[in-house]
Amino acid sequence: MKIFNLFPLTVLQSKIYLEDEERKILVNEINKVKNQDHKQKKSLYAWTGDTNGHEFLFSNNLFKNLSNKISSVIIEYLKTLEINTEYLDIYYQRSWATYTENEQSINFHTHSQSNISFAYYLLKPNKSGGIIFKSNELQNEIAKNIFTNSKLEKSLINKPNPYNSDRSMFDLEQDSIIIFPSKTPHATVPNRSGLPRISISGDISIMLKDSKGFEHLMPNFSNWTKF
Repeated sequence: MKIFNLFPLTVLQSKIYLEDEERKILVNEINKVKNQDHKQKKSLYAWTGDTNGHEFLFSNNLFKNLSNKISSVIIEYLKTLEINTEYLDIYYQRSWATYTENEQSINFHTHSQSNISFAYYLLKPNKSGGIIFKSNELQNEIAKNIFTNSKLEKSLINKPNPYNSDRSMFDLEQDSIIIFPSKTPHATVPNRSGLPRISISGDISIMLKDSKGFEHLMPNFSNWTKF
């Protein structure tokens, strides 16, 4: 017997190491940015810079070294998909910090305005929670909703496995980065560490250097007409 898994969702995990002094500088800068938001109140949900007016973190020169390192991993992700990066201009569309205190999390969402998204764990204590990916297109679901948690509880599904699950969780270590298509629904597990978790996320937009002969990928904005 052979099993073939077709049409994968490809998620890249890697490590980007920072010196302790640089990490301390970046953590302090993120704390300063977060504290500028005077509207923040105690919440069940993490503080995210992109929804609080701080969505261009990489414009700060303190993050230049980190952004350069992330750029290299983004290129590796595109190469894994056999995409010829020589045809592309690649941009950090947005970049922001996420500050998750004890018991906080982030609900499922997508970043539909971009092509690729990432999360880098600048500060990640043990038991501070991971990232969950969910699929809305379950290729193996031979009848509607039979892979839901309720069916598992009622023993219709013996146990979850890669063939019948609609979600997968990654509990990553500090300095890990994870890269995925922006359209992928994702959320975070509640932080149970008692300490803050700080991640840096971003959205990548790609466009053709020259769109002649191409239909679907975004043409270069240098040729757009503003009105």
